[in-house]
Amino acid sequence: MSPIVVTGINTQVGKTVVSAILTESLDGFYWKPVQCGPPSDASWVQKRLSSKKRCYPSTFSLCTPCSPHLAARMEGMRIEAQTLIAPISRGPLVIEGTGGLLAPLNEKESWVDAAIHWRAGWIVVHRHYLGSLNHFFLTIEAMKFRKLPLLGVIFNGEGDAETEEMLLKKGNTRCLGRLKWQKPLTPKLIQRIGKEWRTTVLKALGF
Repeated sequence: MSPIVVTGINTQVGKTVVSAILTESLDGFYWKPVQCGPPSDASWVQKRLSSKKRCYPSTFSLCTPCSPHLAARMEGMRIEAQTLIAPISRGPLVIEGTGGLLAPLNEKESWVDAAIHWRAGWIVVHRHYLGSLNHFFLTIEAMKFRKLPLLGVIFNGEGDAETEEMLLKKGNTRCLGRLKWQKPLTPKLIQRIGKEWRTTVLKALGF
């Protein structure tokens, strides 16, 4: 099975939660190539999966909570797309992006320049906020320009049904799930939603 990349229309839209649920749905493995600042998303995911041995370490674990290119520069490092090599997984691999699709790795390359080589299917996470519609369409246009295969969209949080249908129609894609705001996001909850989404996710992947 090809890897699945989870990207968002912006930062803080729920990529980590969605990635954990998808990993659980597929009995797969999780990898976040670039971590910028604490807390560790991989640690958060690992604590909520039914198996704790399904998370790969980040290639870059940076201490500064900002853009990858800036965090790396502040810490005396440089991130290049060619160094972000996806691990060989024993099962489906769910890859969580850092920030949005075009988050810069350095002065020339963006995060998508690494991801485009993984021959992955893509899932976009959308959260409703002022400006989110524009961010959604910009993300979709950037993906179409690069011919990235979009598996579907997951809506996170409360939204408007008619607006979501408009986004799906104009984006020529489908909804894979709607995740309502829920707290606390316990292991039991993540695992339950993972089971509920399993059929839809497997169908989207052609199984």
